[in-house]
Amino acid sequence: MTPKKTLQEREKELRLLVATPAGRKAVQELASRYFAATGKLKPAGRSAVTYILVHERNQGLISG
Repeated sequence: MTPKKTLQEREKELRLLVATPAGRKAVQELASRYFAATGKLKPAGRSAVTYILVHERNQGLISG
């Protein structure tokens, strides 16, 4: 079993992804999948990265 990533590790990973056009698309698609699963909208003014981190923390997918 792979240990959970920390919040800081996951944030760094996502921020590196958004540095490229393909990565930005992947992050947006992940945020869309999380929205489809929960129905919770991304609050205005919040980044997709923050939305993903909050979702993953709430689901117990990351620690911290």
